[in-house]
Amino acid sequence: MANRFRDTKLSGDPDRDFAEMLIASYEETLFLAKTQLDYGGDRQLRETAQKIQDEQQARIDALKQWQVRSREAGYRPQPNQTPPGEGPLDRQAQAAPAQGQPASPAAGEKAVAPAPPSNAPLVAATVRKVDDATGKVTLDHETIPNIGMDAMTMAYKVQDPAMLKGLKPGEKVRFSADRVNGSIAVTRIQKAR
Repeated sequence: MANRFRDTKLSGDPDRDFAEMLIASYEETLFLAKTQLDYGGDRQLRETAQKIQDEQQARIDALKQWQVRSREAGYRPQPNQTPPGEGPLDRQAQAAPAQGQPASPAAGEKAVAPAPPSNAPLVAATVRKVDDATGKVTLDHETIPNIGMDAMTMAYKVQDPAMLKGLKPGEKVRFSADRVNGSIAVTRIQKAR
């Protein structure tokens, strides 16, 4: 299950990403229920598994129908749905130029993705693997509160490959991670003191 969530590529559309992740979650629970029904012997657990199977399958079907409907040319969001580009995160991004950041690159300059907020917390971790070729570092880390990720061991792309210089497996570090262009990336890393 963790691999499925880790490998899911987010589209950047909150509705589509929510539906995709929810389907993945329901399908994992459905798999457990089917396993209990196929092999379990306890009557109470089998009744619970049957109830889960009925409910989760109906939810999966409804979400998949929404996915198909949302891709149709005539799809219209619900009347109370915020139009794309006008949600709270979009408003924050639009307000950023007013706080001293340039609104757009000057002629001939290349647009650069804005850096994540500097208030992303530093989290303790141990380096497990450094892969310069892919620009990834595997970290055994504590909870990352700003993105709601539990403590685990996971490979992360680094925002700047130069961050990997000098890192070695077994080293204690502190790092920040945030959502960058629809996926989670390490935005800052330093050796622990």
